[in-house]
Amino acid sequence: MQRTGLLVLLPLVVWTLTFDDVDGVMRVAQALLVAVTVAQVVNGRAGTVADDDGIEVCGGVRTRRVPWTTVEEVRAVWSQWEDPKVEIRLTDGSVRTLPCVSTDDVPQLEELQARARE
Repeated sequence: MQRTGLLVLLPLVVWTLTFDDVDGVMRVAQALLVAVTVAQVVNGRAGTVADDDGIEVCGGVRTRRVPWTTVEEVRAVWSQWEDPKVEIRLTDGSVRTLPCVSTDDVPQLEELQARARE
């Protein structure tokens, strides 16, 4: 879905930027197209990859590698106001949300964590 949106937006941005004699409304439209395109690219990068060594969390702009030795707990968090999410609590007390991870994946993450501690 995001790639489709990006494939539509990129040609629109390039097309609108090629015009020199555009009024103020078109300039605003161009700025919005650029902003939406950048948001699509950043949002499309968000994800989580877990392996035997740790978790790699990509929040869109920044990617962070978290070794299992610093993960204290993997937990699913449910809220009345928002969709369920998966978080890790680190040994320093900080909490990181894992993007694009379902609450159904928590047992697999806990298994990877247990294997790393053996």
